[in-house]
Amino acid sequence: MDYGCHMETQGIDEISCANHPHETHVHVLRSPRTLADGALLFQALGSAERLQLMERLLEQEHCVSQLAQELGEKVTTISQRLQQLHRARLVSKERRGKHIYYAVADHHVRDLLTSTFDHVEEERLK
Repeated sequence: MDYGCHMETQGIDEISCANHPHETHVHVLRSPRTLADGALLFQALGSAERLQLMERLLEQEHCVSQLAQELGEKVTTISQRLQQLHRARLVSKERRGKHIYYAVADHHVRDLLTSTFDHVEEERLK
């Protein structure tokens, strides 16, 4: 089965496979809610600062003040970033006394982060 479509040299708008019959694809599509939640997840991961937090949480849980100290940031700044990650269900949180501890939410998030970092580093080495 060859799904390759090749551009003709005559023009970008002309696609050589456009005149050939294609196999019908059957897709099992996700719900609009799942797609919206997925977009929220990627938006939350869409900053280097929040990814930096996630990288630290990959190793072990941290409280907000630990993260602020390690990163040289204000507690309020770190807390805001963590709240966005929590809303996207990327991190879990647990209150212990006066401290709130954050951790990577589950193995799916751990796998996603590990694969993301590995992919970026692999591409950079090419």
